[in-house]
Amino acid sequence: MIVKSGGMGLRKLTVNSFAIIDHLTVQFNEGFSVITGETGAGKSIIIDALNLTLGEKAMPSMIRAGADRADIECVFTGIPSDHPVNQFIRSNNIPVNADELILKRELNGNGRSKAWINGNSCPINVLKSAGDLLVDLHGQHDHQSLLREDNHIDFLDIYGEYDSLLDDVRESYRVLRQLIERHKLLIEKRTINREKRELWEFQLKEINKVDPVENEYEELVKEKKLLDNAEKIHLLSEELTNSLYESDENTLYREVLEVIRKLGTLNSIDPEFADELKRFEEIKYTIQELSRHLSEFNRRIQFDPNRAESVNQRLFALQQLIKKYGSDVAGVIQYRTQLEENLNEDDGLDRQIEDMEKEIIRAKEHYIKAAVLLSGARKETARRFEREIVSLMSTLGIDGSRFEVSIEAVESEQGWVTINEKQIHCDESGIDRIVFKIATNPGEPLRPLADIVSGGEVSRIMLAMKSILAGKDHIPVVIFDEIDTGISGKVAQIVGRHLKNLSTLHQVICITHLPQIAGLGNHHYRVYKETSDGRSRTKIDLLTNDERVDEIAGLIGGSTITDITRKQAQDLLKN
Repeated sequence: MIVKSGGMGLRKLTVNSFAIIDHLTVQFNEGFSVITGETGAGKSIIIDALNLTLGEKAMPSMIRAGADRADIECVFTGIPSDHPVNQFIRSNNIPVNADELILKRELNGNGRSKAWINGNSCPINVLKSAGDLLVDLHGQHDHQSLLREDNHIDFLDIYGEYDSLLDDVRESYRVLRQLIERHKLLIEKRTINREKRELWEFQLKEINKVDPVENEYEELVKEKKLLDNAEKIHLLSEELTNSLYESDENTLYREVLEVIRKLGTLNSIDPEFADELKRFEEIKYTIQELSRHLSEFNRRIQFDPNRAESVNQRLFALQQLIKKYGSDVAGVIQYRTQLEENLNEDDGLDRQIEDMEKEIIRAKEHYIKAAVLLSGARKETARRFEREIVSLMSTLGIDGSRFEVSIEAVESEQGWVTINEKQIHCDESGIDRIVFKIATNPGEPLRPLADIVSGGEVSRIMLAMKSILAGKDHIPVVIFDEIDTGISGKVAQIVGRHLKNLSTLHQVICITHLPQIAGLGNHHYRVYKETSDGRSRTKIDLLTNDERVDEIAGLIGGSTITDITRKQAQDLLKN
């Protein structure tokens, strides 16, 4: 029986050709789910398959013998649109589905793998980042957020609930970073300007020496053409004037007058030639006007060797500027304006940089104040956090343990802030480096949590931490693999109760060998191997209540199930 849920969580896992799994589909439900099965049946293989869709490392040996590839897909539902994972997916230009979120991974025999989110191809690291926001998987696997020291500061901050202090640090860091980046750009600009200033001043002086004027070049070219052709112009003008009007011999003007006289005679006999007579009258005046224009033009064009030389020199000077600084005189003038702006801007950069440095000092002071307040809140929170973790670990069967939240500022030559005359690394989370340290046995020294070898201990520590943080973080699914390693009896019952309580705020999936834990699950899955055609295949079933009784009785009594073990199993389920 599958219980439908409207809450956030993993709803379906489909595995094909992975290890000893041929094909397997399992539908999960909200609340607390337990997975049991004999050693070697493939419980951890199912978790390994899920791990692959969460972006963990893939190896060709994971592909089922005889298959070309393995593919795994998991479906999550109930993820709000504003959940961090959907925000992350959007930031990578991947569409967000309203009803479900699908992660898929394909592993090929050549060692290459492919990844998809909501049917869109994506890099493996993007898949992994999305997986980290959906599932916390604890046990003897790589996908353990608790063991990554970078996450420890987030765990403590979630517990501390000092969001206003965090927001102040983030905002002041953002402002400080922007100011420092702008200051860096101004310094670079000033350096470039100073390197080029001498060149700019030389270029401006060279342009100003010529002092080009817009449209000047075209006018000079026109004047040069006239000066170069002055003799020819004078000769042609004189010839035209003589032939048109002023020659003592027969001219065009006299011929037109003769035509007018004769047309006038014809017109007096018959007015049919009136239009032609009128046009020739107009021609007469046109010849007179053209003759006067040519005479005036001829008088104006005087060949002046000095002026011709001056025009040639001016054109040469302009051509040299155009060759260096623009496609035409207008381009040279535009470049001169830019040079003037560059030089004027350079004069003001020192003041801008000085003002920016004052802003940076104020921003650093604000950031340091905010970061120190946050650091103080963290140190106060850390003591409470340590006490709660130690208390819970004791109830979970890790007696005599010690837990410490190490908070320190890290010196850095690249640090932006100085505290107690030391340059300190800082970022949007503040000035603290936080590392969880633990000693799980009396007399042992405190060591970083990442050095713990026992998967069972890590899982129980994570359970303690998740119990304290329940409802405060955003990760919807928590999976515990082999959390019951090294515990039994009363401690097992306590661990189970914590898992049950945790499942009211997260979807909890737990692989277990202990009947005390299995009996507390809302849903119970059994993993087993089935052999046919000489090959083994991993299978998984969601158990009915009667099937759960037999399965838990088997956990209590081993291979032999008796009325007594059944009764004990029924009591565990009732409780």
